[in-house]
Amino acid sequence: MNAIVLKRYEQTFLKRRHEILPVLQHLSAECRGASTDELDSDNNCSEAFLTGRLAAVYERELSDIETALDRIRTGTFGYCFACHQTIEPTRLERFPRAEFCQRCKAM
Repeated sequence: MNAIVLKRYEQTFLKRRHEILPVLQHLSAECRGASTDELDSDNNCSEAFLTGRLAAVYERELSDIETALDRIRTGTFGYCFACHQTIEPTRLERFPRAEFCQRCKAM
């Protein structure tokens, strides 16, 4: 994969990481801030559950971004682990942690 394309991916991932971190910090604070009394009502319990689930989604995305950035640094980003061909750009944009091209994943 050429250096210009890799740089574009890296910048996109860094920008998204910059957007996610404050949201994740806020959600984590919300989860920690819920007192036991607040969790007694069904509505507050549901809200705390949803906040925790949303935080988990952002944590997963952040993990995917970190993995992709590590692969960029090591020169393995964008290449299928099975066939060593380039992974489709649309697949990488949707799944930055993708390790296999669409063809190999389908096998």
